[in-house]
Amino acid sequence: MTAQTTVLDRGYADMPIPFGWFAIALSHELSAGEIRTMRYFGTEFVAWRGEDGVVRAVDPVCPHLGAHLGVNSTVIGNDLRCAFHHWSFNGEGGVTDIPYTRLVPPRLRRNCLPAWPVTEADGVIFVWYHPNRAAPKWEVARLPECPDGGEWVLAETHEWVIGIHCQEITENGQDHAHFGAVHGVPKAPAGKFTVDGWVRHNRIVAEMNTPRGPMTGIIDVRATGPGQSIGEYIDVTHVVQSQQVTPIDSEHTHLRWQMYHIPGLSDGRLRVTKARMRDLVRQVNEDIPIWNAKVYMQQPLLVEGDGPMLAYREQYQRYYQYEDDTAEVA
Repeated sequence: MTAQTTVLDRGYADMPIPFGWFAIALSHELSAGEIRTMRYFGTEFVAWRGEDGVVRAVDPVCPHLGAHLGVNSTVIGNDLRCAFHHWSFNGEGGVTDIPYTRLVPPRLRRNCLPAWPVTEADGVIFVWYHPNRAAPKWEVARLPECPDGGEWVLAETHEWVIGIHCQEITENGQDHAHFGAVHGVPKAPAGKFTVDGWVRHNRIVAEMNTPRGPMTGIIDVRATGPGQSIGEYIDVTHVVQSQQVTPIDSEHTHLRWQMYHIPGLSDGRLRVTKARMRDLVRQVNEDIPIWNAKVYMQQPLLVEGDGPMLAYREQYQRYYQYEDDTAEVA
Protein backbone atom coordinates (compact mmCIF):
# COMPACT_ATOMS: atom_id res chain seq x y z
CA MET A 1 0.00 0.00 0.00
CA THR A 2 1.39 3.39 -0.99
CA ALA A 3 1.19 6.19 1.55
CA GLN A 4 -0.78 9.21 0.43
CA THR A 5 0.59 12.70 1.02
CA THR A 6 -1.62 15.75 1.17
CA VAL A 7 -0.03 19.09 0.37
CA LEU A 8 -1.95 22.00 1.83
CA ASP A 9 -2.43 25.24 -0.02
CA ARG A 10 -1.00 27.52 2.63
CA GLY A 11 -2.27 30.68 0.95
CA TYR A 12 1.05 32.53 0.58
CA ALA A 13 1.98 31.93 -3.06
CA ASP A 14 -0.55 34.46 -4.36
CA MET A 15 0.07 37.13 -1.71
CA PRO A 16 1.75 40.30 -3.00
CA ILE A 17 5.14 41.47 -1.81
CA PRO A 18 4.93 44.77 0.09
CA PHE A 19 6.95 47.81 -0.89
CA GLY A 20 9.51 49.30 1.46
CA TRP A 21 13.10 49.34 2.64
CA PHE A 22 14.46 45.82 3.13
CA ALA A 23 17.81 44.49 4.32
CA ILE A 24 19.92 42.63 1.76
CA ALA A 25 23.14 42.13 3.76
CA LEU A 26 25.11 43.28 6.75
CA SER A 27 27.59 45.98 5.85
CA HIS A 28 30.66 43.85 6.56
CA GLU A 29 29.40 41.19 4.15
CA LEU A 30 30.08 43.40 1.11
CA SER A 31 33.65 44.67 0.83
CA ALA A 32 34.95 47.39 -1.47
CA GLY A 33 35.27 45.97 -4.98
CA GLU A 34 32.95 43.04 -4.22
CA ILE A 35 29.89 42.18 -6.34
CA ARG A 36 26.97 40.03 -5.21
CA THR A 37 23.87 38.78 -6.96
CA MET A 38 20.93 39.29 -4.60
CA ARG A 39 17.83 37.13 -4.87
CA TYR A 40 14.91 38.80 -3.13
CA PHE A 41 11.35 39.94 -3.96
CA GLY A 42 10.96 37.07 -6.43
CA THR A 43 13.64 38.56 -8.67
CA GLU A 44 17.39 39.27 -8.87
CA PHE A 45 19.59 42.33 -8.82
CA VAL A 46 23.31 42.99 -8.50
CA ALA A 47 24.91 44.99 -5.68
CA TRP A 48 28.51 46.17 -5.37
CA ARG A 49 30.58 48.44 -3.18
CA GLY A 50 32.75 51.02 -4.96
CA GLU A 51 36.16 52.19 -3.89
CA ASP A 52 34.46 55.16 -2.23
CA GLY A 53 32.70 52.72 0.12
CA VAL A 54 29.22 53.36 -1.27
CA VAL A 55 26.96 50.42 -2.13
CA ARG A 56 25.09 50.55 -5.43
CA ALA A 57 22.57 48.17 -7.02
CA VAL A 58 21.13 47.68 -10.50
CA ASP A 59 19.08 45.15 -12.43
CA PRO A 60 21.23 42.14 -13.35
CA VAL A 61 20.98 41.97 -17.14
CA CYS A 62 23.31 44.05 -19.29
CA PRO A 63 21.12 45.89 -21.84
CA HIS A 64 23.77 45.46 -24.52
CA LEU A 65 23.62 41.71 -25.24
CA GLY A 66 22.10 40.21 -22.10
CA ALA A 67 25.07 39.14 -19.97
CA HIS A 68 24.40 38.68 -16.27
CA LEU A 69 26.22 41.44 -14.42
CA GLY A 70 26.73 39.24 -11.39
CA VAL A 71 28.90 36.78 -13.32
CA ASN A 72 32.61 37.61 -13.75
CA SER A 73 32.01 41.36 -13.69
CA THR A 74 34.47 43.68 -11.97
CA VAL A 75 34.35 46.95 -10.05
CA ILE A 76 36.38 49.70 -11.70
CA GLY A 77 36.55 52.65 -9.33
CA ASN A 78 32.90 53.07 -8.38
CA ASP A 79 31.44 51.54 -11.54
CA LEU A 80 30.42 48.02 -12.47
CA ARG A 81 32.09 46.61 -15.60
CA CYS A 82 30.33 43.84 -17.50
CA ALA A 83 32.49 40.80 -18.26
CA PHE A 84 31.09 40.27 -21.77
CA HIS A 85 32.14 43.49 -23.59
CA HIS A 86 33.45 45.66 -20.73
CA TRP A 87 30.62 48.15 -20.77
CA SER A 88 30.72 50.06 -17.47
CA PHE A 89 27.69 51.25 -15.49
CA ASN A 90 27.35 53.71 -12.63
CA GLY A 91 24.99 53.38 -9.67
CA GLU A 92 22.20 55.16 -11.57
CA GLY A 93 22.37 52.57 -14.34
CA GLY A 94 24.00 54.87 -16.89
CA VAL A 95 26.78 53.70 -19.20
CA THR A 96 30.07 55.40 -18.32
CA ASP A 97 32.41 53.64 -20.71
CA ILE A 98 32.45 51.41 -23.80
CA PRO A 99 36.11 50.67 -24.54
CA TYR A 100 35.72 50.05 -28.29
CA THR A 101 33.47 53.07 -29.00
CA ARG A 102 34.75 56.64 -29.33
CA LEU A 103 31.68 58.23 -27.75
CA VAL A 104 29.02 56.79 -25.44
CA PRO A 105 25.65 57.85 -26.90
CA PRO A 106 23.74 60.26 -24.61
CA ARG A 107 20.73 57.93 -24.45
CA LEU A 108 22.97 55.25 -22.87
CA ARG A 109 24.40 57.66 -20.31
CA ARG A 110 20.90 58.38 -19.04
CA ASN A 111 20.04 55.46 -16.80
CA CYS A 112 19.52 52.79 -19.42
CA LEU A 113 19.72 50.10 -16.70
CA PRO A 114 17.16 50.22 -13.84
CA ALA A 115 18.79 51.07 -10.51
CA TRP A 116 17.72 50.27 -6.95
CA PRO A 117 17.84 52.91 -4.17
CA VAL A 118 20.37 51.83 -1.52
CA THR A 119 21.17 53.08 1.97
CA GLU A 120 23.12 51.82 4.97
CA ALA A 121 22.21 52.23 8.62
CA ASP A 122 23.71 50.74 11.76
CA GLY A 123 25.73 48.15 9.88
CA VAL A 124 22.92 46.97 7.57
CA ILE A 125 22.53 47.48 3.80
CA PHE A 126 18.97 48.24 2.70
CA VAL A 127 17.42 48.50 -0.76
CA TRP A 128 14.09 50.09 -1.59
CA TYR A 129 11.72 47.68 -3.32
CA HIS A 130 8.61 48.88 -5.13
CA PRO A 131 6.95 46.86 -7.93
CA ASN A 132 6.37 50.06 -9.93
CA ARG A 133 9.82 51.45 -9.03
CA ALA A 134 8.33 54.45 -7.25
CA ALA A 135 10.72 56.52 -5.16
CA PRO A 136 11.16 55.84 -1.40
CA LYS A 137 8.35 57.16 0.79
CA TRP A 138 10.20 57.20 4.14
CA GLU A 139 13.69 56.91 5.57
CA VAL A 140 15.28 53.91 7.24
CA ALA A 141 15.01 54.04 11.03
CA ARG A 142 18.08 54.26 13.26
CA LEU A 143 18.90 52.75 16.63
CA PRO A 144 17.61 54.71 19.63
CA GLU A 145 20.02 56.88 21.55
CA CYS A 146 22.15 54.86 23.95
CA PRO A 147 21.74 55.80 27.62
CA ASP A 148 24.42 57.99 29.23
CA GLY A 149 25.70 59.13 25.82
CA GLY A 150 27.51 55.87 25.14
CA GLU A 151 27.54 53.64 22.06
CA TRP A 152 25.51 50.46 21.81
CA VAL A 153 27.62 47.29 21.85
CA LEU A 154 26.77 44.81 19.08
CA ALA A 155 26.80 41.49 20.94
CA GLU A 156 25.14 38.98 18.59
CA THR A 157 23.79 38.58 15.08
CA HIS A 158 21.38 35.88 13.93
CA GLU A 159 19.61 35.00 10.69
CA TRP A 160 17.04 32.50 9.52
CA VAL A 161 15.31 31.62 6.24
CA ILE A 162 11.68 30.79 6.97
CA GLY A 163 8.98 29.31 4.77
CA ILE A 164 6.34 31.98 5.27
CA HIS A 165 5.24 35.36 3.90
CA CYS A 166 6.96 38.31 5.57
CA GLN A 167 3.66 39.77 6.85
CA GLU A 168 3.16 36.82 9.19
CA ILE A 169 6.48 37.30 11.01
CA THR A 170 5.74 40.83 12.17
CA GLU A 171 2.09 39.95 12.81
CA ASN A 172 3.39 37.50 15.38
CA GLY A 173 4.26 40.35 17.71
CA GLN A 174 0.61 41.43 17.83
CA ASP A 175 -0.54 37.90 18.72
CA HIS A 176 -0.53 38.34 22.49
CA ALA A 177 -2.14 35.00 23.32
CA HIS A 178 0.63 32.90 21.77
CA PHE A 179 3.24 34.20 24.23
CA GLY A 180 1.86 31.96 26.94
CA ALA A 181 1.06 28.95 24.78
CA VAL A 182 4.32 28.88 22.83
CA HIS A 183 6.86 30.72 24.98
CA GLY A 184 5.67 30.03 28.52
CA VAL A 185 5.03 33.65 29.47
CA PRO A 186 2.95 33.58 32.69
CA LYS A 187 0.07 35.49 31.15
CA ALA A 188 -0.83 37.33 27.96
CA PRO A 189 0.88 40.73 27.91
CA ALA A 190 -1.03 43.99 28.09
CA GLY A 191 0.01 46.48 25.47
CA LYS A 192 -0.71 49.65 23.57
CA PHE A 193 -0.67 49.60 19.77
CA THR A 194 -0.55 52.87 17.83
CA VAL A 195 0.07 53.86 14.22
CA ASP A 196 1.74 57.03 12.99
CA GLY A 197 1.97 57.07 9.20
CA TRP A 198 4.39 54.35 8.14
CA VAL A 199 5.35 53.50 11.74
CA ARG A 200 3.72 51.00 14.09
CA HIS A 201 4.45 51.33 17.79
CA ASN A 202 3.91 48.58 20.35
CA ARG A 203 4.53 49.13 24.03
CA ILE A 204 3.90 45.96 25.99
CA VAL A 205 4.09 45.29 29.70
CA ALA A 206 4.73 41.58 30.16
CA GLU A 207 5.14 39.22 33.07
CA MET A 208 8.12 36.90 32.71
CA ASN A 209 9.79 34.11 34.63
CA THR A 210 13.39 34.68 35.76
CA PRO A 211 15.81 32.65 37.95
CA ARG A 212 14.92 35.09 40.73
CA GLY A 213 11.19 34.65 40.23
CA PRO A 214 8.51 36.45 38.20
CA MET A 215 9.06 40.05 37.21
CA THR A 216 7.49 42.68 34.99
CA GLY A 217 9.30 43.89 31.89
CA ILE A 218 8.69 46.45 29.16
CA ILE A 219 8.92 45.68 25.46
CA ASP A 220 8.92 48.78 23.26
CA VAL A 221 8.93 48.12 19.51
CA ARG A 222 8.84 50.60 16.61
CA ALA A 223 8.33 49.08 13.18
CA THR A 224 9.11 51.40 10.28
CA GLY A 225 7.55 50.00 7.13
CA PRO A 226 7.12 46.26 6.62
CA GLY A 227 10.80 45.34 6.68
CA GLN A 228 12.36 46.93 9.76
CA SER A 229 11.65 47.02 13.48
CA ILE A 230 13.70 48.05 16.48
CA GLY A 231 12.74 46.72 19.90
CA GLU A 232 13.93 47.68 23.37
CA TYR A 233 13.64 45.09 26.14
CA ILE A 234 13.86 46.76 29.52
CA ASP A 235 13.67 44.35 32.45
CA VAL A 236 16.52 42.60 34.25
CA THR A 237 18.76 44.31 31.72
CA HIS A 238 18.49 46.57 28.66
CA VAL A 239 18.67 44.92 25.24
CA VAL A 240 18.04 46.44 21.82
CA GLN A 241 17.00 44.11 19.04
CA SER A 242 17.24 45.41 15.48
CA GLN A 243 15.18 43.18 13.21
CA GLN A 244 14.86 43.05 9.44
CA VAL A 245 12.46 40.84 7.50
CA THR A 246 13.14 40.60 3.77
CA PRO A 247 10.90 38.68 1.36
CA ILE A 248 12.81 36.23 -0.80
CA ASP A 249 9.49 35.61 -2.53
CA SER A 250 5.89 35.37 -1.35
CA GLU A 251 6.54 32.08 0.43
CA HIS A 252 9.99 32.61 1.95
CA THR A 253 11.46 35.29 4.21
CA HIS A 254 15.00 36.11 5.32
CA LEU A 255 14.93 37.17 8.98
CA ARG A 256 17.92 38.99 10.50
CA TRP A 257 18.60 40.14 14.06
CA GLN A 258 21.33 42.31 15.52
CA MET A 259 21.31 42.42 19.32
CA TYR A 260 22.90 45.22 21.34
CA HIS A 261 23.51 46.08 24.97
CA ILE A 262 24.73 49.16 26.80
CA PRO A 263 28.50 49.57 27.29
CA GLY A 264 30.46 49.03 30.49
CA LEU A 265 28.52 46.07 31.88
CA SER A 266 29.97 44.20 34.83
CA ASP A 267 30.64 40.49 34.38
CA GLY A 268 27.49 39.62 36.30
CA ARG A 269 25.31 42.06 34.38
CA LEU A 270 26.78 40.80 31.11
CA ARG A 271 25.85 37.21 32.01
CA VAL A 272 22.29 38.32 32.72
CA THR A 273 22.19 40.22 29.42
CA LYS A 274 23.48 37.23 27.45
CA ALA A 275 20.84 35.06 29.10
CA ARG A 276 18.13 37.54 28.07
CA MET A 277 19.36 37.42 24.49
CA ARG A 278 19.39 33.62 24.53
CA ASP A 279 15.79 33.69 25.70
CA LEU A 280 14.75 35.93 22.78
CA VAL A 281 16.49 33.57 20.34
CA ARG A 282 14.80 30.62 22.02
CA GLN A 283 11.43 32.23 21.46
CA VAL A 284 11.92 32.78 17.72
CA ASN A 285 13.19 29.22 17.36
CA GLU A 286 9.95 28.09 19.01
CA ASP A 287 7.96 30.16 16.50
CA ILE A 288 9.74 28.94 13.36
CA PRO A 289 8.31 25.37 13.18
CA ILE A 290 4.82 26.87 13.47
CA TRP A 291 5.56 29.52 10.82
CA ASN A 292 6.96 26.90 8.45
CA ALA A 293 3.70 24.93 8.50
CA LYS A 294 0.87 27.36 9.23
CA VAL A 295 -1.78 28.46 6.73
CA TYR A 296 -2.66 32.11 6.12
CA MET A 297 -6.09 32.88 7.54
CA GLN A 298 -7.54 35.77 5.58
CA GLN A 299 -10.48 36.00 7.99
CA PRO A 300 -9.20 34.65 11.31
CA LEU A 301 -11.57 33.78 14.14
CA LEU A 302 -10.37 36.23 16.78
CA VAL A 303 -11.56 36.64 20.35
CA GLU A 304 -10.87 39.08 23.17
CA GLY A 305 -7.27 38.77 24.26
CA ASP A 306 -5.83 37.81 20.88
CA GLY A 307 -4.19 41.23 20.49
CA PRO A 308 -4.35 44.02 17.90
CA MET A 309 -3.94 41.82 14.84
CA LEU A 310 -6.75 43.43 12.84
CA ALA A 311 -5.34 46.90 13.48
CA TYR A 312 -1.95 45.61 12.39
CA ARG A 313 -3.37 44.18 9.17
CA GLU A 314 -5.24 47.38 8.40
CA GLN A 315 -2.03 49.40 8.57
CA TYR A 316 -0.04 46.74 6.71
CA GLN A 317 -2.41 46.91 3.75
CA ARG A 318 -0.87 50.29 2.89
CA TYR A 319 2.25 48.49 1.71
CA TYR A 320 0.27 46.72 -0.99
CA GLN A 321 -1.42 49.86 -2.33
CA TYR A 322 0.88 50.75 -5.20
CA GLU A 323 -1.38 50.78 -8.24
CA ASP A 324 -1.26 54.59 -8.50
CA ASP A 325 2.46 54.87 -7.75
CA THR A 326 4.66 55.55 -10.74
CA ALA A 327 8.38 55.34 -11.31
CA GLU A 328 10.51 58.34 -10.49
CA VAL A 329 11.38 60.18 -13.68
CA ALA A 330 15.12 60.70 -14.14
